[in-house]
Amino acid sequence: MIDSCRIRKVFGFAAAILFSASTASAQTIAGGDPFARLTQTELGLGAFRSANGAPAENYWQQRVDYDIEVALQPGEQRLEASALVRYYNRSPDTLDTLYFALDHDALKNGSAAEFRLLTGDETARQIATARNGTSSGFNIQSVKRANGEALEWRTKDTLLQIRLSNPLKSGEQLNLSLQWQLPLTDKRATAVRSGYEMLDDGKRIFVAAQWFPRAVAYTDYAGWQLKPFLQQGEFSTEFGRYRVRISAPENYVVAASGDLQNPRQVLDRQQLRAWQSDSPGPRWVVDESQADRNRSRTTRKQKQWLFSGESLRDFAFAASPSFQWQVKRDSAGRRLQLFFPEEAASLWRTFGLEAIDHTLKSFDEATFTLPLETISVVNAAGIGMEYPGLATIATRPERDETMAEETGTNQPPWDALTKYDFIGSIIHEVGHNYLPMAINTDEREWAWLDEGLVSFIEYHAEHAWEANFDVIYGEPRSVADYTASEVHQPIMTSADSLHRKIGNAYNKTASVLNMLRHLVLTPEDFDLALRRFAINWQGKRPMPGDFFRAMEAAAGEDLSWFWRSWFFEAHSVDFAVAAIKHKGISHTLHMTEQREPPAIAYTAGGIQEFVVDRQPAMADAYTQPLQAGTTPTESTGTLPVPSERTSWYSITLKNLGSGVLPLPLQVTTEKGLSYQLRIPPQTWMRAQRGTLELQLPLPEEDALSGLCIDPLWLTPDTDRSNNCIEIKQS
Repeated sequence: MIDSCRIRKVFGFAAAILFSASTASAQTIAGGDPFARLTQTELGLGAFRSANGAPAENYWQQRVDYDIEVALQPGEQRLEASALVRYYNRSPDTLDTLYFALDHDALKNGSAAEFRLLTGDETARQIATARNGTSSGFNIQSVKRANGEALEWRTKDTLLQIRLSNPLKSGEQLNLSLQWQLPLTDKRATAVRSGYEMLDDGKRIFVAAQWFPRAVAYTDYAGWQLKPFLQQGEFSTEFGRYRVRISAPENYVVAASGDLQNPRQVLDRQQLRAWQSDSPGPRWVVDESQADRNRSRTTRKQKQWLFSGESLRDFAFAASPSFQWQVKRDSAGRRLQLFFPEEAASLWRTFGLEAIDHTLKSFDEATFTLPLETISVVNAAGIGMEYPGLATIATRPERDETMAEETGTNQPPWDALTKYDFIGSIIHEVGHNYLPMAINTDEREWAWLDEGLVSFIEYHAEHAWEANFDVIYGEPRSVADYTASEVHQPIMTSADSLHRKIGNAYNKTASVLNMLRHLVLTPEDFDLALRRFAINWQGKRPMPGDFFRAMEAAAGEDLSWFWRSWFFEAHSVDFAVAAIKHKGISHTLHMTEQREPPAIAYTAGGIQEFVVDRQPAMADAYTQPLQAGTTPTESTGTLPVPSERTSWYSITLKNLGSGVLPLPLQVTTEKGLSYQLRIPPQTWMRAQRGTLELQLPLPEEDALSGLCIDPLWLTPDTDRSNNCIEIKQS
């Protein structure tokens, strides 16, 4: 999820729901030796997961297939649906109960989510009032076996519990028949992912998300995932085949997960040619004039849209008479689609398809080639969200093109922040097709395992768009204040217990992974390890321990100290130069202000080429070139080998925080030489009260002139005023 996560600009009401505090304690690993090896037991890895971070030979997961018929009733703002559900028990266990998620029941009066909301501020109270003023939640009408046998069932908060008259044994399959109705509410007023937006002309955009009973994950590591949906911890579902038939008014355009199976029945000849085209350039399936005609019509005639998909973890759709529909093919043959009303057109048609294309290239390179045939992005107000092959994003320009032309300026209809929020939201939401849609992480438990990894790859993709992209996740310096705050929590804190989900699961995780890539490992080792992890767990459900072990196995390093300090504990670092002695004499230290360097992406990351260079049409009035001097100064090499003519300096370095990291250190001499050192983390094993005594050899004919800790800002140092010093020789 991202619209509500690029918090500076988008919906303030989302903060009241998604980021309200919980006092539950964080999951931690017991203290003691920070360098002690983490065991399989400590990481929760059992017999179905190997010690090298890959699934074991006997790994298993459930499968659930859906055949759904759903009718959108716009006048009543309601869905009416039925489904044939095939549940395959691939576990070694016998199941006498099945559980399905009813996430919309979080809107019902008395739900755990409502009471959580009522602990919020005035905005939260307004949302609660809007929710209780409308009909909300599932109306389950029938739960049967496919042969017609009624089954015992009940709802409990956001769960549907179905008791089986005959337990489902390992290797068996059960066919269920379900029937339900679901009211759709105003997305903005009720702050939900699913519902409708009313446009100024009275036309609506409908988004159907979490709209059917979805099989709750049953896992080898925790059994059923039975936590209620509180609207912060997201989803934990099973893979399966989907076949969904959607009935909507004839003048509506429908976008959905999966692939459209009956284009000849829902498109005219011209639309069909555009939709089937292999062109790498944009094509209009429904252009502005056609969308205007659809918006002006009212009809009782229905049209059925058929979509299907293999190995999906979920299914969502959107429908509106206001949609314009733009499409292109990328270099891998995937169909990229945009659906938006005229209110969003100037921004969306300019950047949308190219942003999807760039996202897929970036994530393909970091993980694996995404096997989806269709990837769609829909514009609808309210909380944005990701689903397999379909994402919703709310961003629109602040003013229309006519108003921009009347001003007589070169400014586009959008401001700079809107542009970067839009492109960044596409990168984040489309990136979720990899995690958790293809790598099926348990979002209800570990928010960071999908949000943080996506935010990390997003960081590099955004920086690669243009040099002045307003990137908001992934820079270690950006989490320094958070790590020093009273609300700082471990990354491994359960999702619903996070006080600041954005600061922790998104930004802290992305920043910590950048530290791992550029400071602890090398980019080459990190990238290989991440890609192997992604390939091994594509189509499966990894735990955090699987990620930790995969990174260690590929990189060839024990990283227990790193996971302990930066994932299982809420640590911080504050490095300082405390003293310098030479020939027994203490030097007077003159602290110097540390100039903030460019982003890590341009220094240690080395990004120098951009999308706007390859595609000048993507540049606008806000695009700026990469600033001169962005690349770091090259080191002169390692320190001289000690000899009889070595001049020794005794350097006292401190870490006033509790976190463990390598220490990047720049040494400069009077003759203008510069040495870039990386003091290994294991050096802190010998530290007393966070203090290191480092013996530094320099040639006798030269002299130390300065020291600077972390000149590229690769760490989240909480106080940089004590990092850099000059030595003034007497």
